[in-house]
This record gives sequence, structure tokens and C-alpha cells, in this order.
Amino acid sequence: SRQETGVFVLNGNGRSGAAAAAAGKLKGFGYVVPGTGNAPRDDYATTFIMFRPGFKAEALRLGRDLRIKAVSPLDGITPGELRGAHLAVILGRG
Repeated sequence: SRQETGVFVLNGNGRSGAAAAAAGKLKGFGYVVPGTGNAPRDDYATTFIMFRPGFKAEALRLGRDLRIKAVSPLDGITPGELRGAHLAVILGRG
């Protein structure tokens, strides 16, 4: 369920407050947000979702909720960096 799915939000667009705003939207959908932070860079063109092994279905559901089609396994982020979350949303400029 959404209430059992943790989503860590990373700001990859450089806009101040973007991760906090997205976290609020996710909480409105019922997701757990264990934290927010900055992505390794701030010039991502699009927003995308990454998932830990075994959580592809949850990532696809989140993609449908947020109308994000780009969904992939974790790449460049370790599960430990997600603070217990199952998914990561990296916010891009578009």
C-alpha cells in the first residue's frame, strides 16, 4: 500500500524548496517520506523514479500517481542512502 511505501525525494533541478514541495504532494497521496535532500547534481532535465530491488511495482504505481514515465532500478544511489525508503524521486527541470 502507499502507506507502507517510503519515498526519498532528491532535488535535481536546483530550485530551492522543490524537494519539500514534492514531499508534501507525496504525503497527500499517502506515501511515507523519510527524508529529502539534494541530488548529486542540479541539472537533471526530467523527473524520474528509481526503485530498490523488489519494488518495481510500487515504483510504477508512484509513476502513475505522479504521471512520471521514467522508472528504473537504483543507479548511483545505494539502498542505505535512502534512509529506509523503497523508492527515490529525483526532481528534474521538466
